[in-house]
Amino acid sequence: MGRTVLDMLVSAPPLWAERLEEAMRGNLVRRGTGLWLADHGLAAGGLALVVLGATAWPIALPLGWTALVLAFFAWVAEADGIALPRPGRSVIRTQGCWETPLAFGVRHGDAALLFTRDEEPDRGGWSDSYTVRQRPDGDDVDPRWVLPLAPGSEWPLRGRTPVATLCFEQHGRVSYVTRGSLERALACAAV
Repeated sequence: MGRTVLDMLVSAPPLWAERLEEAMRGNLVRRGTGLWLADHGLAAGGLALVVLGATAWPIALPLGWTALVLAFFAWVAEADGIALPRPGRSVIRTQGCWETPLAFGVRHGDAALLFTRDEEPDRGGWSDSYTVRQRPDGDDVDPRWVLPLAPGSEWPLRGRTPVATLCFEQHGRVSYVTRGSLERALACAAV
């Protein structure tokens, strides 16, 4: 825990300086600011209430501490791999240990979707596009155990979409894809 706090204190000032620099240049709102505020709103609100309760309005003190405790439990849950709902993002189950997963499953409405990247033998790497398949019965998808690569598979092909259309986020041991990028990817994948 001490190392995490130390890492946060060491990495935070450059981030704050970067954001201050952007604000000075006139870029007050950048892409993803709303999601960042939604992620950190509970902790920031709790801290503001603690300060307000300690200085002017005593009833705000227990409310602030409650918000800080809830933010801490949310952080511990995600560090432990428990997915929490986040505004504007969908939880994904990934296969592959990179920022851009080799395969992932996601629920979209009533459908369970599986995105897989194929190996390209000519280039010796992974494909620049995902193959999108949809499970007909809508059960949850875990790409570690279900990879429908056989030609007679029960997973109908939905299409292919470029990897660059999807935006991934990692919070603790949980991975998310932004809903806007998922919608764009599914629009590109329409067969």
